[in-house]
Amino acid sequence: MDIWGNIVSYIAPRLDKDSLKLLKGIKSIGLKDGVLKLYAPDIVYKDWFEINFLEEVQTLASKIARQKIAVKVLSKEEEEIKQEKEVLTKEIPQEKKNIPVNLNPKFTFSNLIIGNCNKIAYKACIAIAENPGKIYNPLFIYGGVGLGKTHLLHATAHYMLSKNPDANVIYTTADAFMSELITYMQKGSILDFRRKYKNIDLLLIDDVQFLVGKERTQIEFYYIFNALHLVGKQVILSSDTPPSKLKGIQERLLSRFSSGLVVEVRQPDLDTKLRIINKKAKEMKMEIPHDVILFIAKTVNTNIRQLEGSLTKLKAYSQIMERPITLDMARGVLSDILEDMKIEEFSIEKVQKEVANYFAVNLNEILGKSRKKKVVEARQIAMYLARYLTNKSLNEISKAFKKKDHTTVLNAIEKVEKRIEKDRKFKLTVEFLRDKILTG
Repeated sequence: MDIWGNIVSYIAPRLDKDSLKLLKGIKSIGLKDGVLKLYAPDIVYKDWFEINFLEEVQTLASKIARQKIAVKVLSKEEEEIKQEKEVLTKEIPQEKKNIPVNLNPKFTFSNLIIGNCNKIAYKACIAIAENPGKIYNPLFIYGGVGLGKTHLLHATAHYMLSKNPDANVIYTTADAFMSELITYMQKGSILDFRRKYKNIDLLLIDDVQFLVGKERTQIEFYYIFNALHLVGKQVILSSDTPPSKLKGIQERLLSRFSSGLVVEVRQPDLDTKLRIINKKAKEMKMEIPHDVILFIAKTVNTNIRQLEGSLTKLKAYSQIMERPITLDMARGVLSDILEDMKIEEFSIEKVQKEVANYFAVNLNEILGKSRKKKVVEARQIAMYLARYLTNKSLNEISKAFKKKDHTTVLNAIEKVEKRIEKDRKFKLTVEFLRDKILTG
């Protein structure tokens, strides 16, 4: 039974051409256990569908199937990621005497947002936790600051301990390793130091780039690495650069670093950033509008910590000023971050092209004097969004639309704002275009 096809056929006659085209962009994954899963090309489509059709589609699906049906909409990669994370249901907290005190309890796989930026590293860590010392030994993870390397290391340790509570795990940083070594040397107990690291099942060393130039520490680490590797014990390393670019480390040690699997953790893509922001905002109990989430995801391109910092700053400002978070507030409060990053502003031209494309009208018509209903509507929405999404003045916007003065733009903005209050369908169209431009 093609439930989704029947639903689209039922709804189609009352939709305009543009809305029908968007609806047909939603695909059915299938019906299982009373849940109809639908696939949306991206998160903007998903939000548009849920706002416009979710409740009605659930009712229609239940009538067609003659049973209560729940509808779940998944954006790109969500279904794949959900399936990958099913394995983590085994990650059950237990009382374990061997958990290192320096493992962050929040850094687990279940709390990790997975995307194209870290998927290979994530899968490698899962495989290692399932079969330590058998594959990918050592695992070398590299990438910039704040991209989740430490989270991956801690999560691997937590997961391995959930499967084997008796496993002996040590997590440390290269700096801490060096400081500990110096302490043991000062006591004349270097053999005790070696014994400590010899009898472990999983060794995790963070920030190995700090071994650069530390000859004595490198010698001891080489000794420990070899001892562990020879008996099939697992080693995982992280660094801000790949082994090939670690100058000042002995060749024999670099050779060991590269002998297993070397994987990169990159900056998160837009979809991953949106999921990170939504998760963090929920944890922080923030009421944050969707357009602000999109704006932050689009403009903050450095790392995950910067995303979290942006939310913290917004929340603090909102509470101190006792004002709700808005897009204008986000642009102002985060201006220093955006300036440092040299983010390119959303251009009026981009707004014009996106609106023209949606309404299937020529850009020259929007910039001209056509009084066709569809062109006028497109022109007014484009002016409104240009004012809403850019920092341009009314005079600059009027020039971009080839108008003599800003009164035309001001009138268009006022008309759109009034219509948004009265016409829900029009409001959703404007919001959809806004989100498409923000995620461009």
